[in-house]
Amino acid sequence: MKANKFKILSLLLAILLSWSCQELIDLDLEQSEPKLVIEGKLINEQSFQKVKISESLNYYDTAGMPPFTQAEVSLLDSDYNLIEEFVYYNEDSVYKSNSPIELTVGEEYILHIEAKGELLEAKGKILENATLDSLYYLSAEELQSLGQPTFGEGFFMFVSGELNNEGIEYFKLDVTVNDTLRNSRGALSNSVLTSEFFGKKFQALPVPGTFEKEDSVALELYTLNEDVYQYYVEFINLLFNDGGVFSPPPVNPKTNIKNITNPENEPLGFIQFSSIQRRNIIIEPKD
Repeated sequence: MKANKFKILSLLLAILLSWSCQELIDLDLEQSEPKLVIEGKLINEQSFQKVKISESLNYYDTAGMPPFTQAEVSLLDSDYNLIEEFVYYNEDSVYKSNSPIELTVGEEYILHIEAKGELLEAKGKILENATLDSLYYLSAEELQSLGQPTFGEGFFMFVSGELNNEGIEYFKLDVTVNDTLRNSRGALSNSVLTSEFFGKKFQALPVPGTFEKEDSVALELYTLNEDVYQYYVEFINLLFNDGGVFSPPPVNPKTNIKNITNPENEPLGFIQFSSIQRRNIIIEPKD
C-alpha cells in the first residue's frame, strides 16, 4: 500500500514539475517583403468586372491583408489592344472596369497589372460552357426505392447535360443555399470538376451536398482554363495538409499570373477567365 502511495505521489510531482517547466517561445522568424495577392474572376456576363489586389502578411501579423491601391489594371485582347481600364473603389476595396462589359466566348484575353514598378500579366480564354438539359432532386426515400445508395437524410440534386468542347474540360460549381455560399474546404473540394470523371454526355451527375424542404438553391457553373483548375487542386491539397510526418511540405499554389519584369517575383493568387451558367431551384417535395 505504501509503495502504491509513493508511486501516485511521484506521478503527481512529475506532472506538477512538467507544468512548471513549460514556457512559450516566440520564434524569431525572418520578416519577408510583402507579396501582391491578386484575385479576379472575369466572365461572359454584362457586368462590372472585378479584380482584388492585396498585400501578404508576415506570420505574426493579425490584421487583415491590406488592399494595394496603387496599381494600374487593364484588360486587353489577344493582340494587346486595350479593351477596358479598371478603377479602384475604396468602398469595397476592388478594382472595377470603368463600365459593364461582357467577355466573349471563344476569345482570349490578357489582364495587365502594373504595380511596384513591375508589369504582371495573366492570360485566359473564355470557353463555351456545358449545355445543362435538366436539373432535378429526389428525396432519400425516392432514391432508396430506386435501389440507389444514400448518404444522409433530406434531398439530393442531379444535373444532366452535354459538353461542347473537345478534349478534357474543367469546371467549378458554386452552390448557394438560402443566400449562403457553401464554401467549406469540403464543399470547395467537391466543387472543382474535370470531365475525365463524367465524360462528354452526363446523366444524373450529383450536385454536392444534401438539401432540405423549401431550400432555395442557386447553382453557378464556371468553365476553367487548365492552369486555374490546377491552382484550385493545389489549393485544396494545401487546405487538407495536416502538417504530419507523411504530408508533403506546404507550398503556395502555382499562379497563372506572370511577372514580366521580374520572373522570379511572381505574385500570389490567380485570375479566372470563365463563361458561366446559372440555375435556380426551390426544393418543393411532392405531396
